[in-house]
Amino acid sequence: MPAGAVLLAAVAAGAAPQPALLERAIRARGGPLESVVRRVEADVRSGFPGLWNARLAYRRPDRWALTIETTGAPDSYTWDGTAAHTVIGSRTVAVDRSPATPLHSQARFWSVVYLDALRGPGVEVTPLERQELPPGVVWGLLATWRDDGSRYRLGVDEADRVVWVRGPVQLPPFGSAELTMRFTDFRRTGRFLLPWRAEYWLAGAAILEERTLSACPDDPAATDAAFVDPALLPSCAAAAD
Repeated sequence: MPAGAVLLAAVAAGAAPQPALLERAIRARGGPLESVVRRVEADVRSGFPGLWNARLAYRRPDRWALTIETTGAPDSYTWDGTAAHTVIGSRTVAVDRSPATPLHSQARFWSVVYLDALRGPGVEVTPLERQELPPGVVWGLLATWRDDGSRYRLGVDEADRVVWVRGPVQLPPFGSAELTMRFTDFRRTGRFLLPWRAEYWLAGAAILEERTLSACPDDPAATDAAFVDPALLPSCAAAAD
């Protein structure tokens, strides 16, 4: 039997050990990823429709930052692992230490996308049953956080690339629901193979399509401190900027 068929059969039976499957996806990406900063263009289809430009940043295990470019000073929203910060230009206007803040849910979602946090002791990872796999997905994992029971599903294609993620998120102004993301257009970025396009659905409705303009994985400037003060984050400007 071909190796791929053996793997699929093992996943469907729940027999494949999850650490091996998780490590397989991490290897296919290019290995462990400490951080990634991206410049993106988003075609937003509901809420505030239009073409938006933003910088997205992630650092494991759960640091997250979103900076939206505006006609004035940029608006930044960051989660530093314990608190959410709202920064307008260079001025911090709000700090929220509640774990229920939307930014915490967004950071957790992206920690699933980027895989490495799933190695932690606070997460239980098990194979998805075959009937739970959407089209285009060869095998998948279910990640359950022990602190609140939140559950996230991720799916992997025949090249062991993460192409599908679904889980709970708070995403103002769209609301709180199950977010589904599909990833395509994988490109070699340094030693990493990263997706440059993503589509978002919230509660089954398409809300935006995102195109990466530039990506900067493992930039040493993406420190923990930069998720308190987003001015410290790498700009990751595209070559055409």
